[in-house]
This record gives sequence, structure tokens and C-alpha cells, in this order.
Amino acid sequence: MNLSVTFSLLLGFSAVCYFLLGVRLLSGKREIGSLPLGVTFLIISLWVLGGAVEMVATSFVAFTAGRVGHFIGTALVPLTLLLCFREFTGRSTSARTIVALLIIPVLSIVVAATNYWHEFMWYLPATNEVGEFLTRPREFGPWFNFVHLPFGYAITGIGIATLVMHSPAVAPSQRRGLFVLTGSAIVPVIGIVAYDLGLGPDTISTLPVIFAFMLPIYAWLVVAERIIEFSPLAYETVFQNMQDPVIVVDDEERIIGLNHGAEALLNMNEADALRESLESVFGADASEVHAAISTGLPQKMLTHSGRFLHIQVTQIAASNVAARNASVLMFRDVSDVEKAQREVLNSERLLRTLIDHSVNGIIRMRWIMDDTPLGNKELRCIFANAAAGRYLNTDSTAMIDRSVDELLRLSSTGMDPAVADQLVEQFMTAASGGQIVDTETRVESNGVARWLRIIGEPVGEDVAITFVDVTDGKAKEERMESIARSDPLTGVLNRRGFERDAARRLRESEDDATGALLFIDLNDFKLINDQYGHEIGDQLLTIAAERLQKSLRSCDIIGRPGGDEFVALVPDVKPDVAEKLATRLTNSLEQAYLIGNKRLQCAASIGLSLYPEHANTLTGLLRAADAAMYRAKARSRSGTSTGDTDLLEKAVSA
Repeated sequence: MNLSVTFSLLLGFSAVCYFLLGVRLLSGKREIGSLPLGVTFLIISLWVLGGAVEMVATSFVAFTAGRVGHFIGTALVPLTLLLCFREFTGRSTSARTIVALLIIPVLSIVVAATNYWHEFMWYLPATNEVGEFLTRPREFGPWFNFVHLPFGYAITGIGIATLVMHSPAVAPSQRRGLFVLTGSAIVPVIGIVAYDLGLGPDTISTLPVIFAFMLPIYAWLVVAERIIEFSPLAYETVFQNMQDPVIVVDDEERIIGLNHGAEALLNMNEADALRESLESVFGADASEVHAAISTGLPQKMLTHSGRFLHIQVTQIAASNVAARNASVLMFRDVSDVEKAQREVLNSERLLRTLIDHSVNGIIRMRWIMDDTPLGNKELRCIFANAAAGRYLNTDSTAMIDRSVDELLRLSSTGMDPAVADQLVEQFMTAASGGQIVDTETRVESNGVARWLRIIGEPVGEDVAITFVDVTDGKAKEERMESIARSDPLTGVLNRRGFERDAARRLRESEDDATGALLFIDLNDFKLINDQYGHEIGDQLLTIAAERLQKSLRSCDIIGRPGGDEFVALVPDVKPDVAEKLATRLTNSLEQAYLIGNKRLQCAASIGLSLYPEHANTLTGLLRAADAAMYRAKARSRSGTSTGDTDLLEKAVSA
């Protein structure tokens, strides 16, 4: 196998690889530069394949077929590379421009293809003295010298210059691949220059060989470096597409650059604004801009249109004389933020006004480290409204920095100190655990009592305490409870009320306490009620209840279990005093009842039980007194005697 065949096989293999690279770029996802670079690789594939055919051609027809790739490559590759380089640096080329740029390359291909008849591209002959085909003619024609050659070099130079001149505007992560691409594009250019200057053999196409050796580099750029996947975006493009207005000024505060956002802000294009002073473009608003530049601190500017702009200044640190001491001004529209902040401020003011004028007392407590070596946390007041001061009988300002212990004790002055201690302990336990506390306290001031509902709940890191005046509700509750416990006819306690109050009084009595229980039955009430009617009967019961209340003490507990029966607990009395009270009550109930024009007699039988002599529980006392009452009632029915001593019967000890 001779050298020509070997090189031909190498070029054929390279042509296939270039074809595959081109297909990969064109069939994959559309990326920046993938379309023109893919087309370039397909054209190079045809170019290299043509070189392979040229090397082994034995006829002029075969040689001419191989030269077709050379014609197409030299005409189109410079243009496709220019389009690729422009895309990589963030520039786009319109379809109209591409069509205009294709005119000369297409004409060059046509002229080369028809050169045999007019020799505009090169002069014949096509072979040398020994009959070898010439890949480089002895002399080029006028189209090549004056149209094709200048156009090709111009397009190639512009493409490479585009990469070199705009590389600082490309992201650093993308520059390595672009620099390698630039260098790999220069190598074929050197080969073209050598070809055009007549250097090298006339019978071998040097460019296909150069492309064959450059294949690994191009494959590395596409496969390993992934140059088309970087989606390169020029810094200038980023600068122009920033939503925030950006203005660059020199050391004399004259505008030397601005983006599209700044053009919209100033309502003028960049060409008109360049070299203008800040006063000429900002007018009365320039003072804030000057302040931002001189102090380096952010400023806020209100424009004539009512928009708020936040100004941030950055000094440019550069050795370039043109950029030295320049400043970048970035303007951010914060009108919506200002509006939101004003709304929040107004809402806070409204909320503060509502809190200050609230009928409920409101206190905010905060955990504060005390001055002790252990550094314990303590809840202290940081805010109190006027209502809180009224409820706790102090000035709201005097409550600031007071501990929760002090404030809770102010809210429970009408309660037993032991109960107040429990309240403080309960509140601190709940507050430490982030739980809600809901309780009631009683406050006394100048003899006036007020009931407060206290609600403590966590608010972020703080604790909020709300005081709600429930005095009226408490009074209503007590009235309802009193109604539920009272006999609606006589006003004394009903059975349930008596049993509750009497049992509680017995439980709270000292171990050595004494007292008595009276069980009273109106002997002739049923006869009077049947004879004169319920209205007269009800009036008689009412008068009997009044006589009970007058005959007994205010601390005695009186109830009406039902019908014509009454009971009374007489606590803290000796047996003899209890008997005297019972006798007085007997005499009182024995008196005639004057109801309308009627004078009625309705004596009462009374059973007396003593505690702890007869029993020390309410049930036991009632049972003993009831039995004694029935004995007195039986004696009065016998008719043997009607004296007050006969109407009163003392219980018998068990």
C-alpha cells in the first residue's frame, strides 16, 4: 500500500467522523452555535472526502469530482464559522444578512464548477509535466484574486476577530473552549495562506490533511468540552437585559454607559445620554445620586413620577484609563415595597390605636435574662394598654418592666393569697411550656370588686396577656345560680340549694364545732290550703318563711325542701342556745296569720337535732330531726296539749 492510499484512507475515516459530528450537532437539542457548527462539520466532511478522492483519482473526471468538495469547503466554511462565532459571543445574524453573505460563496462555487470553459477561477492546464493532477493551479484567475480570495479572508478574519475581541464579555467558564476553538480555526487559516502563497506540493490538498489532524481537537470541543452546551451569553447581553436600570459614570460624573432599563428610566436612548452630566438627565433628582456616589451608601430617591428608586453605587476597580474611577449606579424600583411598608406601618398604627382604645386590658411580656449568676429567664412587661392599667388599678406606664408575678398579684387582690400563689405558679408553668392559660381572678379596689378573665398565650417569643372584665357575666351567673338554688315562692333555698350550702358549711366547720338542725312542718297547712285555696296557702308559706328568717340569725341556712316543710341549719351554737332559738321559732310560727280579712292559725311542729351529739353529717342530722319532728307532730295531733314545748321535739341520741 503506497503513501497516497494510506493518506486517502486516513482522510476517508476523518470525513466519516466529521459527518457524524455534524449529524450529532444537527440532530440533537438546539443549542447556541450547534446549527452553524454542525453545518460546518458537514461541509468539512465533504471537503476532506474530496481530498481523499483527489489522492487516488486516476482520471480527470474522478479528480474533478473530488475537487467539488474543495470548491464547496473554501466557499462556505468561512461563512458558517462566522455565524457560529457570532452566536457564541451572544450575537445573532438575521436571515437577510445570511442570504446577502451567501451570494459571493455561491457564485464562487458556480465559477469553479464551470472554470474549464472560462478560466475565471484558475488557468489551465490541470496537470504537470509528468501528468499528475494539480491540486493548486500554476496561476489563479481574476475571480479568485479579486473576489473569492478577499471575501474569504475578510469573512475568516471577522469571525476570528469576533471571538478575540469579545472574549472578555463571555463568561469565564466558557472562555477556555472558545479560546481553543479560536486557535483550532487559525491552524486551517495558516494552511490556506500557505496554499495561496504557493508553499507546499502542488499535487496534494493540504487543507483536508490539516482537517484530518485537527479532528481530535474538534471532537474534544464537542464531546468532552461540550462547547455547544454552555449556552454562552455575553456579559453585554446580560447587562442590556437586566430589568434594573444601570448607569455607568466616569470620575466627572458624566454618563459613559447605560442599559435598556436606564434608557426607559431616563426616557432617552444611550447615544443621547453619553457624556451628559447627571444634572442634565436627572434634574432636581440628581442630589440623591450625587450623595450615593460621594458617600458610597445606598440612597432612596423619589422621582417626579412618584416612584421610589433605591440607588446602589459600586466603584469600578480597573487599570484601564477609560474605566478608572468610574462608578456603576444601579437603580431598583422599590415603589411596591414602599407602598407595602406604608400599609404595614398604617396597619400597625391602626392596630396600636385599637389596642390602646380596647375595652380589654392587653399586656405583652418578654423573656428577659435576670442579673443573677445563674442567668435565669423572667417574664417582664414590655407593653400595656390603658385598659390594663385601669383593671389593675395602676398606671399603664408604671407596668413596664414589671415581672409577671407582680402583675398577676395585682390582678388577684380580691382573692386569698394562697390562691394567688397557685395562679402565678399555674401561669408560669404554662408560659414556660408554650401553653395557653385561661383563668379568672377577683380584683378589689376601694371596696369595689371586679372579676377578670385572664388569657395568656404565646405570641412568637413573647407572651400576651388579655384581661377581660367578666363582672357583669359573673353577677348574672350568680343570679342564675341563685335562682336555680332558691325557692321561687318564699325566697329561701330549695332542696338542692340547702343541701349544697349546708353540706359545705358542715365540711368547713372545725372538728369541735357545735350546732343544730331544725326540721319544721306546718301542721294545719293542708287544711287551710284545701279550704281557702292555693293563693291563701302560698301567702301563708311566704309569711312563715319571713318569720323563720326573723327568728333565726343571718348566718343560719334556711331551706324549703317542698310542700309545708322547712329546714334550717344553725351553726356554731351550743345546745342550750339552739333550744332557745327553736323555742322562739315555735312561738313565732304559732302566732295567727293575718291574710286579707282572715285570721288563720297554723302552728308548726319542729324537730331539733344537734351536732355532733346526734350526727355529724347533713344526712344524719336531717334523719334525726325529721324523726323528732314527727314525734312532735304526733303529740300535737293527740290534742292533749298545744303548748310550744309540745310542738318542739328534740332528737334522741342513738
